[in-house]
Amino acid sequence: MILCAVASLAGVAQTSLKFCVEAGKDGSCKSKSSDFTISSAGGTITFMLKNEKGLGTPKVIYKIYKLSEDGNEHFNNAIEQEVHENWNYAWEEAVFYDPGTYKVMVYDKSDQGDLICMGILKIFTQ
Repeated sequence: MILCAVASLAGVAQTSLKFCVEAGKDGSCKSKSSDFTISSAGGTITFMLKNEKGLGTPKVIYKIYKLSEDGNEHFNNAIEQEVHENWNYAWEEAVFYDPGTYKVMVYDKSDQGDLICMGILKIFTQ
């Protein structure tokens, strides 16, 4: 789990980003991990955002970068998700096809929005 700070008018709150196989309807993250094995045809990973004081934004953007062995970031995909500012959690599914190390950066509202969280996950194929 990666914890990130997000500023709000009410003070500073902590947002967590978790990676899991599936999100429960109660906001639970089933089979939470940062390492996943997928089939060679691809696999779905769930991104779970949580903040007990509310997400504080009407939209989040997940920007996914694949990291090369020397640490350089290569843009892979961006996923926009409409949320409610008072939601304590939200999740989004992403499909991965290639093994490697990925950085997921989560922004609020727009491409020029504030970074609210980030995490690293590793994908392996069988």
